[in-house]
Order: sequence, then C-alpha cells, then structure tokens
Amino acid sequence: MSFIDAPDESPQSPNMPAPLKPVAAAKQQRSLPPDILIRIFQYLPVPSLANVALASRRFKVLAYDDEIWDDKLRRMLDQDTGALAATLEGKTGNSALMDIGQSIRINNKPLNALIPGLSTDPYSARARAKSTGESRENFKELYIRLLPYYTDLRQKHRESKVLKDYGTRPEECAKLLNTLKGFGACGVVDDYKQINEAVETLCQYFESASLHEFEIAYDVHNTAEMKIYAHALIALNGGSICIQTFVQKHPIFFDNPFNPDDNYKSSPSDLEPFKKFMSLVIEEFKQQSHVVAETFPEDVDVYYMFVDRVLEDVVSDYVNSLLGIAQSHETRLYLHTISIVLDSMAEVVDELTKEDLPRKIDRERGINLIFKLFLPFLDDYLYEEQSYVKSACDELIEEWNNDSGVRRGEDQSARLSNHSRETFKRNYLNAFKKVIALPVDLVSTAATTIASPFQRSSTVKTSEADSRKESTDSPVSGSPKSTPPTTPKVLTAGALGDEKGSPLSPKSPTSASIQSPQSSRHSLKSSDTRSMDLGFAMHELDMMQDLLSLETVLQLIHINKDAERRVERFIKIGFPGRMRGEIQKTFEHIFVSLLKVLGNQHIEPAFDRALEHLTSYTPDLESLEGNAGDVPPLTEFFEMVHVGDVIQQMVQLYYDEEISKYVDKHDFINEVNKEKKVFERILDDCVANGMDRGIQVLLAQVQYILTHEQKPEDYNPPENVVCDLKPTKACRNSIECIRSNTSMLNGAAEKSTMDLFFGEIGRRFAEVLYKHLKTQVVNEQGGFRYISDMNAYYDFAASLRQKSVTPYFAALKALANIYIISSAQDIKNVIHDLERYHGLMKTEDLFEFAACRSDWPVVKKVVTKDMTDCSIM
Repeated sequence: MSFIDAPDESPQSPNMPAPLKPVAAAKQQRSLPPDILIRIFQYLPVPSLANVALASRRFKVLAYDDEIWDDKLRRMLDQDTGALAATLEGKTGNSALMDIGQSIRINNKPLNALIPGLSTDPYSARARAKSTGESRENFKELYIRLLPYYTDLRQKHRESKVLKDYGTRPEECAKLLNTLKGFGACGVVDDYKQINEAVETLCQYFESASLHEFEIAYDVHNTAEMKIYAHALIALNGGSICIQTFVQKHPIFFDNPFNPDDNYKSSPSDLEPFKKFMSLVIEEFKQQSHVVAETFPEDVDVYYMFVDRVLEDVVSDYVNSLLGIAQSHETRLYLHTISIVLDSMAEVVDELTKEDLPRKIDRERGINLIFKLFLPFLDDYLYEEQSYVKSACDELIEEWNNDSGVRRGEDQSARLSNHSRETFKRNYLNAFKKVIALPVDLVSTAATTIASPFQRSSTVKTSEADSRKESTDSPVSGSPKSTPPTTPKVLTAGALGDEKGSPLSPKSPTSASIQSPQSSRHSLKSSDTRSMDLGFAMHELDMMQDLLSLETVLQLIHINKDAERRVERFIKIGFPGRMRGEIQKTFEHIFVSLLKVLGNQHIEPAFDRALEHLTSYTPDLESLEGNAGDVPPLTEFFEMVHVGDVIQQMVQLYYDEEISKYVDKHDFINEVNKEKKVFERILDDCVANGMDRGIQVLLAQVQYILTHEQKPEDYNPPENVVCDLKPTKACRNSIECIRSNTSMLNGAAEKSTMDLFFGEIGRRFAEVLYKHLKTQVVNEQGGFRYISDMNAYYDFAASLRQKSVTPYFAALKALANIYIISSAQDIKNVIHDLERYHGLMKTEDLFEFAACRSDWPVVKKVVTKDMTDCSIM
C-alpha cells in the first residue's frame, strides 16, 4: 500500500532533463508516514485490526502500538462514571512517544529498517518508541470480560445476560451497563451499531426502573433504599435525573406557607415573617445536609445543587417581592430591608459552611450563591443608596437653613469663655470619636450622644426645676473643671420604645439622622431623666452655632455612616467581578457626597453670610453703651472658625475610623482623597477670606472706640486737676476689644496661621494708633498718662508674642518721653536720637508727634531749628 509516482508521458522539451531510468524511478517510491497510518488504524474496528496485523511486519508493529489502544481506552473513559477509571488507575500510560534523541533498535536492527519511511533523525519533529503493550493488555482484559455481555444483546427478544447476573445488585448492574456503552464506542465487533442501540435501550429501561424505585423510597423517607438506587443511577450516567428528582420533590418548592405581604403589618419595620421564613430555610438546609450525606456519594455535588435551587426559585422570589413592597413604601425602608436580607443571607452562608454539617459548602461557593441572589437588583440598590444619602442630606441642610433665621433672633449675649470653649471642643471631639465607632443601631439621636460630655456645674445644681430653667435660659456658669468629659450616652434597643430598637422607629438612629435640628433640640426636653443635663449641654452647644451647626454635621455623618455600613456589608462579603468595583465606587461616592454637602452647601454659604454680616457692620454709639469690645459679627465669625475647626476634625476622625478601612490614604488619585483635599481647601479659603475682613472690622471698632472715648482732657488736663496715672478708658477698651476678640481664636488653627493673624493685627493696630495719637493734644501733666497708655499698649503687643510687632509699640513707648520734657533742646535731642525708635519712624513723623504738645508754638522754633536751616553749596 504505497503511492507510486507515475512517469510523465508528455513530450520532452529541449531544456528538460532526460527521463529517469527504471532503477532511479524505483527509488522515488514513497510510503505513508507511520503517524498517518496509525491515525487511519484508530478508526478501524477491532476485528479489522487483527487482519491488518497479518498483512506485514510493518503493519503489525503499527497495529500493536499503544497509541491505538490508548485511544480506545479514552473512548471508554469518555462514557465512564468512575468504575472503569478505578479499574484502570495506575495501569494505563501513554508510552507511544519517546525522546527524539534515542536510537531505536529491534533485534539489533534499526527501526526504520523494519518500517520503511520512519525517520529516527534526532532533529526530526517526532519519533516513535517501541510500545510496551500495556494499553493493549488492559483493553484485552476488558474485551474478554465484556464481550459476552455485549454480544448477548444481539438477541433482543429474551432476557439479557446483564440482568440475569446483576439484576439483584443495581449499582453493579449500572456500572456494567455504563462500561458496555463505552465498550461499544470502540467498535469491538462488526455489527457494533446495532448492538449499541440495544445497550442504549437497556440503559433507558434500567434508568426508568431505578428512578421509580427511588421515588417510592423518597415518598416513604426510606434513605437506605434511596441510597441504593441513587448510587445505581449515578453509576449509570451521572444520576442527573435522580438529582433533579430529589431536588424538585422537596415540599419547599410547592408548599411554602410564607407570603411577602405578611411583612410590614404591625409596624413599618416589621420583618418578623421574613426572619421566620429564613429560619425555616436554614433548618431545611441543615436537615437536607444529613439526607444528602445518607443518600448520595460524597463526590456528587447534590447539596450545593439543592441549596442553589432553593435560593433561586424560593428565596429569590420572596426577596424580590419583599423589596418591591418596601420600595413602594419609601426608599429608607427599602434600604433597611435590603440590609436585613443581606445579613440573613450571610447567616445562611455561615450555617452552610459549618464544619459540623455532614455535607457543607465551601465559603467561596456560598458567596457566589449570595451574589447570584443579589445580582438582579444590586445595581438598583447602589443607585438608591446614593440617591437617598444625597436627598436626606439636602433635606437636613434645608431644614437647618430655614431654622437658622430663628436661631439668630435668640439671645446672642451668652457666649462661651475661651477656657470653656477649648474644653467644649476637646470633650466634643472625644465623645464623637467614641460615638463614631459604635454600631449605627446603638447610637441614639445626635444631641443625646454628643451633648453627653457636658455635665452641669456643681454650683448650678440647686434643684431640678431651677436647673432646667438655668440650662435653657441662662449663660454658661461654672469652671472648666466642673465639666469633665464622660462617655457618650447610648440608648440600647430596649430603651427605644415600642419599636424595639428598630432603625425605622421614631426614636431610632436612622430616623433621628434625618430629623431637623429643631426637632432634635425639642427631643432634648423630653421627660427622660437626662433631659436637664442634655438641655444644658445643648444650650452650651448652641452658643457656638449661629450659622454652622455641629449637630447638623453630626446627623449628616450619621446618615452617611448608616449608608456606608450597609455598603460595607457587601464589601466584606467580597462579591466577584464587576460588582466588586461598583460596590467600592458606591462606598467612595457616598463619602464624597458628604464632603460636597458639608463644603458647598453648609460651610461655604455659612461663611458667606458671616462675611456679609462683617461687611455690613458699622460701629455706632449703641455698640459702646454696653461692652465696647463686643462686635457681634466678629464674635459670630470667630466662633464659626472654631466650629469649622471642629467640623474638619470630625470629618478627619470619621475618615480615619471608617473610610480608611477601604480607601488607601496614600492614593492621591483616589476620588475620596481628592475631594477631601477640596473640602479642606474650601474651609481654609473661607476662613482666610473672613479673617482679612474680620481684621478690618475689628480695627474699625478699635478706631471708633479711640475716636469717641478718648477725651481731650485725657492727655491735656486743666492745670488745677490732679491727673490719674492709670491708662485711659479709650486705651483700656481698645486693648480689651482686640484681646477679647482675638483670644476667641486660640486653638482654632495651626500656630503658623495664628502667628500670621496676630502679626497682621498688631501692625494694623499700630497704624491706627499712630494716626489717632497724632490728633491728640498733650501737655506736660497729661504726658504722664500718655506714657501710662503707651506702656499698656506695649504690654498688650508683647502679649501677642510677635517679634515683628513689638518694635512699633516700643517706639511709641520711647517717643512718649517728649511730652514730659520741659527743655526744648532736650526735646530736640530725643527726636534726633533715631536709634530709640528702632528705625521705624522718620524725623518727619517724630516732629508730627512733637507738634501734639500743647506748648508746641513756644518750643517749635528751637526744636525745628535744624530742619529750617539750609545752606547753598
């Protein structure tokens, strides 16, 4: 069997070589390569291979090659359910391939001498080794054992030998039938197609009979009989129909008494029917774990199939209807429901993965089951979560804006002292740090938790009625030592009323988180035993909140934290694929929305309004009637700086405690970190713009005080009046005005920022003071009081601790001596001693101050002599 190249009979052209001779033509004969011949032999029935082996030694070697018999064994294994593989385990091996560098010799003759055309060149693509014959022997054993049962099926009208020998042993019979199907695929006889049809018919008959027996055993809960026929059907063809029957016959699919409409009946947050339903599902899963372990082999994944089918057909339908009902009521209820569903599913996975179950599911596959359940509505949930947070925050901000006008009409005279203000901030942040770490469902209203650091002073606790009145109507009393920080007050679930701590009840954290600030303040006046302390604390808190609200910020953070905790549950579970990224983005967007609301809708508008108040403020006589240093818009702004600083620290604490768990702090490209920088920049810009305007307003007030309270007789008293050596009222009030207002900024910003602020205050104050003093008339007696004022101004400047500012006031202090010197020449010498003034005053400025002397017309000629003299060179 070889192809012979036929000689070309066409006429020869002059340029073509002469035709080959017969001997040369014989050498051109080529045979088919061995691998092609083996591929052909693989399709031959087994009887035909025997005839091929008789044709020649070359064909015998190829027919005995293990590659042919390996192929037949693989065909049988394709139909195998495990029995044949167990028989052949450790016996089969593909020994047909060899290292191409080996030289093959049989009977001391090279292999290509026995099989012409087989190349053993080491650089050839492939060479063939001598077969071991192991695969052929394995097939031979199977052939001898199976052939009688296989050929017996030619007779279609009598009982099969298979059923005679193995009819009483269903599992062994199923294994034999399965092996016969694979055996028939090898073409072991010439009429194998007809016999294979008989094998298939017998398998169908056996499957139907076994399935019927399995169903009877299932109905009477006979697990022993179920196990026999389940193992038989699995051995026959994998048992898919048996597994399907086992799953579908469970009553949970057609006898489920639970209805999603039963939820939300007694209260808006009533999910007891759903919880009972899930408890039943978990119990069924546990029970079926034992049934599966008693019925099916361990390597068959029946338990996972059952769980998957229950979740897909029963739980999924229930949850889908439940969420639809919740969403039809309100978004908040929908979000609460989905978090409860997720917790229930997480509990299911925990139960399914317990080691004490006879059949369990590994955790990764359990998470995939949750993912399949939530996948249809996960996108909608993430969208609703972000929308709800945004709308709830907008509503809270709007309520605060509407309420802030009423708050501004309240008593503005009661303010915290500097010391109590620092204590307030410290206690407030300590309480906030403790509260932010608590579970959302354990935190009561914002006012309850955060106001708790403020305790009543022992001097105020006279009686319950008087204390309540003082806590709502009187200024802060007591020292900082009387307000020690305490841990936040937390209401447990049992203390939340009839709703049993439900997050949707009126007293629950979720509900409280979207209440208006006004309603939160009213809640402090309840009949609870803590109402007096909380009312006093809220009054103390209100003293720093005219335009910015810490309570509002806290409620915004609680709304945000509530949403973040819900999304965090999905992150912890670890959904696969695209949804992992979508959940992470939602987690980040929720926090970003908080930053945008705080920065753009609360902080920036509040500082803009405060800046408008500063811009429109003009000092008048009414402002001098009470406390001359009281500048309401300035006090309002400086306290806003404190509140802004507390807000920034609250956001930072919330970021560190909650958000940084899932956001890399060092990822500057991350949207959260970028938006956080924007928020901080907004706050810094608002403070910087207000600071500049605040300095102008403060110095305008100082200038107004100096102008209207500095009397002419302060520095120019009559001769018969004894001069008081204390600083003048204008001096005292102007210093107190600056000190009282600037001291409110202690601890409100970094030291470098405060140094810049105090330096600017000192320089501008010096300019105002220079201008004012040049308008005064000073006599020798009044000069002593003038010196007293300059000493007071200098002491105040020194208290600012700004080296660049102190020289301005030191120069004034040195200059004051010109008013108590009688000799004109001495006055002249003092003026021309410029080193006394640190180089900050020109001679012209000094003469302007000297001109303020009451006797200036008398001494002017002597003092200004050198200035009027001129020489022509």
